Amino acid sequence: MRAPSLLAARLRRFVYPCLLVAAILACSAHFVLRAQSRSKASPSAPRIDLHPKLAAGEVLRYQVQLQTVTDTKRSGAVSDPQGPSRLTVTWDATVKLQVLGQASPPAASSTAPKTSGGRTAGAESNAVGEPMLIRTTYEHSTASVKSDSPDPQAEEIEQRYNRLEGQVIEFTVGTDGHISNVHGLETLLDNDQVRQAAEQWMAQVSGPAIASQGVALGQSWNSAQPANSMPLAGMIWRSNSSYLRNEPCRPAEANAAEFPGELCAVILTRQSVLPLKQLRDPTPEDYRRNGLRTSGRWSGSGESLSFISLQTHSAVSVTQDSSQQIDFTVTNSSGRSIRYAGTVETHSRVTLLPPVAGDSR
Repeated sequence: MRAPSLLAARLRRFVYPCLLVAAILACSAHFVLRAQSRSKASPSAPRIDLHPKLAAGEVLRYQVQLQTVTDTKRSGAVSDPQGPSRLTVTWDATVKLQVLGQASPPAASSTAPKTSGGRTAGAESNAVGEPMLIRTTYEHSTASVKSDSPDPQAEEIEQRYNRLEGQVIEFTVGTDGHISNVHGLETLLDNDQVRQAAEQWMAQVSGPAIASQGVALGQSWNSAQPANSMPLAGMIWRSNSSYLRNEPCRPAEANAAEFPGELCAVILTRQSVLPLKQLRDPTPEDYRRNGLRTSGRWSGSGESLSFISLQTHSAVSVTQDSSQQIDFTVTNSSGRSIRYAGTVETHSRVTLLPPVAGDSR
């Protein structure tokens, strides 16, 4: 038996962090503005609209540092060799984000001069209500893998991350920060099922509609959305965010001079994934169509601290830590099953880098 869930789990270890970076970079502040707000701020506190100010021709670069620690055990009818129980993947990358323009081109384009901030005066922007086409290029990508026992797949995992260098993913970002029309995954993933799950997951983490009224200092708000890419149905992502304060932005220390006196909104977000309700049969439809049944549990929690520029509304830095507890079983029509249990910890930091000479802004 070769369960798609195990194959997906291994590939998610590679591709989901990459897509998460793309989502963070493109949407910047969208996740801090979701609906269902519960304001604790003073009624007179001024509200700030943190919608991303994406302008055609804009180029941003980010340094990515990510570590994933997978401590798991597999049991049952597994056709793959038994892997290590503990695997640590450390990924370092430089990612370039380019705003190509409106997804639906306007009737006339602007040739206005550039402003001192690097944007073209009068350039098309999603602030006027048009979706924007984004290109994400992995300019540098390298990874190291450590395990508590010999792992024949360690080299393959490292090579997957190394092959990211030069790869491009394009997608559309709506005015609400929602990601759609993802292209380029076919060069990273040759498994249709995993690729579709990755596209669904990327759309989910990009979030639904954002609050149009803006947010104020001291405000807290909640959001919830289905976690449809899980191997268990009925799961939901919940988050609680708080606009803590304004303080000087925190880019990489070596680049501090690039942001003199710039202030950032500091947003703390706590997230959790849990079942919306207990289902007698939590098998997702795509598993059911392939003659498989799933059962078990999947829970997790995490926290992120984001510094969003009050001037550009771009993410200057995002630090995230999360942990997931997994214990689920996949069973085929003949009764053979695979159990996958353990924990997955993720620690990441995404930091805005100074512009590079020659970039079209």
